[in-house]
Amino acid sequence: MPFHFSFHRKHNVSSIPEASSSPADDFPAKHKYNRRLQGGGEGTVEKWTHESTGIVLAVKVVKYDKKSVPNEVQILRDLTPHNCIIQCLGYYTQQPAPDKLSLLLDYCPGGDLFDIRGRMMKRNFGIFTESFMWSMYDQLASALAFLHEGIDTQNPLGRYNWRPVVHGDMKMENVLVKSLGSKDDWSGIDLKLGDFGMAAYYDPAHPNPSGQIGTTHNWPPEVTWETKKLSPASDVWGIAAILHELAHGFGPVVSPKMAEKKWLAENIGAPYPDHWPKVFKTNYWGAKTLRRVVPINLDTKAPLPVDARLDGPDERVERLRKDRPSPKYSDALNQCMMMALVMNPQERTGAGELLSQIEEAYADFLFQDLEIEYERSVEEAGEAGDSDEEE
Repeated sequence: MPFHFSFHRKHNVSSIPEASSSPADDFPAKHKYNRRLQGGGEGTVEKWTHESTGIVLAVKVVKYDKKSVPNEVQILRDLTPHNCIIQCLGYYTQQPAPDKLSLLLDYCPGGDLFDIRGRMMKRNFGIFTESFMWSMYDQLASALAFLHEGIDTQNPLGRYNWRPVVHGDMKMENVLVKSLGSKDDWSGIDLKLGDFGMAAYYDPAHPNPSGQIGTTHNWPPEVTWETKKLSPASDVWGIAAILHELAHGFGPVVSPKMAEKKWLAENIGAPYPDHWPKVFKTNYWGAKTLRRVVPINLDTKAPLPVDARLDGPDERVERLRKDRPSPKYSDALNQCMMMALVMNPQERTGAGELLSQIEEAYADFLFQDLEIEYERSVEEAGEAGDSDEEE
């Protein structure tokens, strides 16, 4: 019988004579398997239902070496709950096999942000409203401010002696959607930062103890193929890169094809073994290509700023902008993005300061929205009154 370690109790629950009170208790005996949600190199994610309550869970199954608990489990176990971070209800060792561990997570029926972008492509050419962008960016910054500095509503200045957690793999696929909300533009979306498989407590002396690389085209410029030194600043770049990609249709990175083309023009053969899998080769060029930030407050038909580092136009970006022109967002939203996409990590804003700036600017945006709505309602009421008088 495998042990079930609850995040609220440090003992084997099978030794405690109490009734099951959590949808995570007695897994999988009191649960029904529904289907597989996704699979990857780090494991699989399955959908299960707690039969007595009907509560749906996402169960992540990963490798277990019986010597140590994975970082993902340790971190999620130690963190206090946060509205913008996936909640973990417990875990079971040696389930569903002796070399496996099952991590029971809050289920997010809306999929992930990558799915949402795909749905928006069909609905509105992939163009998100500014209201949506503020909501998304605010929630991701809130998650990072908590991970990096312990900032939340009860601790607005952060926690003393907080151990910073680096997520390490910030991308749309790891931003889960609990709900789209009730607004037509999905700006009421409820997001949860998930997949802590590459997360670790930050130690400047050992910035990436596992050596895992994540998704290279989301890396900031200071993270290289050779060093892979992840830091809190890497995460900050990562959430702003998501905003950049949702706004433009491409991230703050030059097409990896340009880096590959330039190398092959100046050298004989590729800089890696021929037997490398295609995904390794793609990741390599994604790490080697230049980082290029394009403002999101440009006029829709404005030419891209000239980048002297490029030998020629980035054909991929030019094509994307032609097929789906980037909307012009506000100067305030652009500023909040640009401060997180500073090339020098020493000058890049921290998560706590970024959240503060976003919250202030977002509040101003919402107030202006209310003013516009009020003026519109007054105008409509006046038109209705004039119509009544004419009758």
